[in-house]
Amino acid sequence: MWRNIALTGTYTIRDDEGIFAAGTYCSGDVASEGWVNEVRTPSAWWETTCGGEIRVEKHVSAETDATDGVMIYVTLRFYEGTNDTNTDLDAEYNFNRYVPAGQTSTVSEITLRNGENGGKDWAKLNLVLHNDR
Repeated sequence: MWRNIALTGTYTIRDDEGIFAAGTYCSGDVASEGWVNEVRTPSAWWETTCGGEIRVEKHVSAETDATDGVMIYVTLRFYEGTNDTNTDLDAEYNFNRYVPAGQTSTVSEITLRNGENGGKDWAKLNLVLHNDR
């Protein structure tokens, strides 16, 4: 059976600009959705950038079960470099969560940090996983 999943929430990103400059802060909403069935497939993707040097990506796959519950698998990636299209992966966070039919599940205060500059570049996300129909 097909189910509609959605991932919503908020993010804040800090791009450190060095000792003599204030950091750049970016914030906004996270939103993506997709249809899934019993075969685990990529279903939703999202990205945002900050300060011309940071990119945060969210990759999602999911699969349903016989009760219309959904196992949702999420990978968050934090890239920091000389531009926001760089491939310098500095942090990654993986989690999965089972969401029963018609329910939501909240994942709060996920922090991705660039360890190369003492953790001054970071992204914080609060996500809600939805299993709607």
